[in-house]
Amino acid sequence: MTRIWSRWSRSSSRADPARAAATDAWTRSTTTEKLALMDTNTHRGNLPDRRGTGSLKWDLARPGEIPLWVADMDFPVAPAITAALSRRLAHPIFGYTGVPRSYREAFCAWQSSRNGWEISPEQLVILPGVMPAVSLLVENYTRPGEGVALFSPVYYPFFEVVEELGRRVERIPLAVENGGGDDAVDGAGHDPGHDAAAQAQGPRHGIDEDALDEALARSRMLLLCSPHNPGGRVWTVEELSLIARAAERHRVMVVSDEIHSDLLFPGETFVPWLTLERAGSGHGGHGGHCRDVALLAPSKTFNIPGLPTALAVVPDEHHRRDLERVLHARKQYMSSILAITAAEAAYTGAASWLDETCATLYRNYLLVRDALAGEKAAVYRMEGTFIAWIDFRACPGWEEPAGSSERFDETARAQGVWLSRGRQFGPQGEGHMRLNFATSPELLREGMVRLRGALAAFATGRRG
Repeated sequence: MTRIWSRWSRSSSRADPARAAATDAWTRSTTTEKLALMDTNTHRGNLPDRRGTGSLKWDLARPGEIPLWVADMDFPVAPAITAALSRRLAHPIFGYTGVPRSYREAFCAWQSSRNGWEISPEQLVILPGVMPAVSLLVENYTRPGEGVALFSPVYYPFFEVVEELGRRVERIPLAVENGGGDDAVDGAGHDPGHDAAAQAQGPRHGIDEDALDEALARSRMLLLCSPHNPGGRVWTVEELSLIARAAERHRVMVVSDEIHSDLLFPGETFVPWLTLERAGSGHGGHGGHCRDVALLAPSKTFNIPGLPTALAVVPDEHHRRDLERVLHARKQYMSSILAITAAEAAYTGAASWLDETCATLYRNYLLVRDALAGEKAAVYRMEGTFIAWIDFRACPGWEEPAGSSERFDETARAQGVWLSRGRQFGPQGEGHMRLNFATSPELLREGMVRLRGALAAFATGRRG
């Protein structure tokens, strides 16, 4: 079995010198030093009460319960967003509205600044959301019965879309590295990082090259989740290049869901799929056109999933026109006035808010990891996102993994804390749970107290 692992922290050749120097300093600092460098006041204390607002996350839970499941954040959005929405709402007409070029330009400028990714506004296709886009791409670029590959465990709507459209799911089980140690190296043989305390904690997902090759040999398309959900892996250029070579070898179209790409822990670097060499090569027998598509959205980054909009980056003009034709045929070309207003404001005025948010998320990840350090639960090492992946199979009461996440979910809810069941994310999720830690540290601490209480109750066979 061939595996490839990433470093804990990386600098980017695409970053400017000042940012590269800051990244290097961050990489060499200890966990304690990292925490001292962060803004300790971001998103702390009492957050707005979301009950009674139609929140899926909060309104399904009973009063007093702590929901750590649905993947949105409890943090107020950036002031730039609320200000822009207030200005637009002051105008009393909400008629048919086109997408202004300024929005496309704002997104392109954001990608250039954050990732060194140069995109032309003409390469963008505006979509109603990432998952509607995934559904549209699967339906129009594969045929019923054909294989669509995806890494597993993975965000469950991926395989729901594939199955509901009559395609065949080809799961690629992610390899698991357990803890630090001599084998914790990436494909180039680099040390995983300087922070030994962080490295010693928890397993981490990696790519099983053999499983990847076998699945792509039976597939027409690969749905890539980058960064990966669940587990918080930010794939390295070595890992992505390995995937690209396999996709090229088997003439497979790649759809890269990069919705979490801005949610990086300090010191991490995101590599956009379309910056790989593969993006400029022909494949798939389509006349030399690159058919790969990257899907992005402001929703996760800026906590505005209730204002859905997304962007597809489609480098090839022929493919882009084809996608626009399909959107027009389905009458999915209209965009929400408020969604576009919020998104443009975010990309032009919320960079500092995001930096502070990512620092808070990193602190919260450490809080979760440390809170479970005395248990036999294994919190996967994360490099980004705000949704932890936890392996409970070594905990008392979990001796029979089948159905264990469902049973434990009942116990946890009886203790007043909600998580997501691991089995939702595929067979590899059995015995695991997903936890959303994008809330205040104070609420998260109480949630972890209740989670430990649930583990104690589960160990004795109690459900409440």
